[in-house]
Amino acid sequence: MNLLAGYLGKLDPDCKTSIFVDSGPVLEKAWAQRTGVGWQGKNTLLINKNAGSFFFIGIIFTDLVADYDLPEQDHCGTCTKCLDACPTGALTAPYELDPSRCIAYHTIEAHEEIPSEIIKNLNDRIFGCDICQDVCPFNRFSIPTNELGFHPSPALLSMRKKDWQSLSKEKFNSLFKNSSIKRTGYDKIMSTIRVTK
Repeated sequence: MNLLAGYLGKLDPDCKTSIFVDSGPVLEKAWAQRTGVGWQGKNTLLINKNAGSFFFIGIIFTDLVADYDLPEQDHCGTCTKCLDACPTGALTAPYELDPSRCIAYHTIEAHEEIPSEIIKNLNDRIFGCDICQDVCPFNRFSIPTNELGFHPSPALLSMRKKDWQSLSKEKFNSLFKNSSIKRTGYDKIMSTIRVTK
């Protein structure tokens, strides 16, 4: 995003830019739909019909005037695979998510203890849940990124359940030094590991 903003600055040295990647009070999905990147699907995530939904959304606000794409249309049609697959019923209706029932919310964002009805559906998940994305037909088009910064490290890939259960704070900090998982924090991750069946 910084490289792209720098490029915009080269096009017009007087232009102003502000960058957001899950870092401020910006409705990234709404802006991404409005600019033609994709549409907000029934699972409430942004879906691109050629690339699926496994991607980050970066937003650059600028006063530079440029050509633009039209808003993307909804392509979910009659499909309800995401709603049918959600183990906790967090997708209460098409395009509606109840965070209090969402595994991702409880394992990443929530500060309170994970409710028992969520715990019984964790199935060894300790950070997030992608079931609604895994079943989305548009993700059959998704291609793993070539960007090495998004690939898991060999140390992380070698971890087994017993390694997670005995994870030290030092090892956590080493594994996730440059990761957004650090935002959730060691104590939250370990708390989730302790209740995961």
